[in-house]
Amino acid sequence: MRRLALAFAVVLALAAVPAYAQLGLLGTSGSVTISLSPQYPGPHDTVTLTAQSSVLDLSQSSIVWSVNGAVVAQGTGQETANVTVGALGSDTAVTVQATAPDSTSASATAHIIPTELDLLYDSDSYTPPFYRGRSLPSAGSSLVLQALPHFVEPGGTTVPASDLTYTWRDNGQVMGQVSGKGKSAIVIPSPVLYGTDVISVQAQSSDGLLSGQSSVSVSAVDPIVVLYEDHPLYGILYEKALDSASFIPESEMTFAAVPYFATAHTPADATLQYAWRVNGQSIRSDAAKPNELTLQAGDTSNTALIELSLTHATNYFLDAQGSWNITFSSSSGSAGTQDAFHAGTQ
Repeated sequence: MRRLALAFAVVLALAAVPAYAQLGLLGTSGSVTISLSPQYPGPHDTVTLTAQSSVLDLSQSSIVWSVNGAVVAQGTGQETANVTVGALGSDTAVTVQATAPDSTSASATAHIIPTELDLLYDSDSYTPPFYRGRSLPSAGSSLVLQALPHFVEPGGTTVPASDLTYTWRDNGQVMGQVSGKGKSAIVIPSPVLYGTDVISVQAQSSDGLLSGQSSVSVSAVDPIVVLYEDHPLYGILYEKALDSASFIPESEMTFAAVPYFATAHTPADATLQYAWRVNGQSIRSDAAKPNELTLQAGDTSNTALIELSLTHATNYFLDAQGSWNITFSSSSGSAGTQDAFHAGTQ
């Protein structure tokens, strides 16, 4: 996430999305205006101020910049000045006075009030228990965004999030159906397959003096299937995923496939369709636990090629594939063939 600031906001998003801030221009008078860079400064940011006029030739004018009443820059053609704004909720008053060679003069004042606006996002795609990361959006899932404003008035009063008006944009287009007063959280469709959307939000106080903006770039990911051991005593061992080539010091094991970022509530969701193959032969899965497969190698040592295809009953964008070479070893350690495998469900 990036940083914007302007009398309003710095932003840090969920799972590391950056900060933004904004400033508001007040009391502009005459034929001179002030622009800021960055447009939305945050607390303690250094802001470049630029005077502009459609009437005066500022390059030939005597210009004086003042910050909170103290002159910080002056001279003929002094069209820019730098100022470091204060802490959250502070008011930095900037004034520019321009006087042309014919003594025509004009002035403008800007009040910079830094704020913070965090933008977090998540999705409703599936992740297993104890997963520490974000549920990444995949095609067909929903994207959940939450704006967390930190707006403090110069007097020290914190403005409640419910009192702010939010304008949400998707790739620059205003989403009117989810924008409005108090609408700090929204749920929208995730980006299309292989797509990336830039979601931004602007929050503004009712008097227009405080405002902040934040944005985040969100890309859709392909769901993936990861294979784990389903231990008879400890359950699914989420702490250790099976590699593409794994050695099992057992002659029997139950495998559990976990569909990361799929549009489902559980791995056994009825909308998910699992197609298992072992050494090239299709294996019928258990209707109660279609994401699990039990293999028995008997008293032999064998390697099983497990292949899995995962699709969805209604979301045709979901098509995840996985394959694993699993070598079993029995206590006898005698050699065997792949024909020794017995597949079942549990």
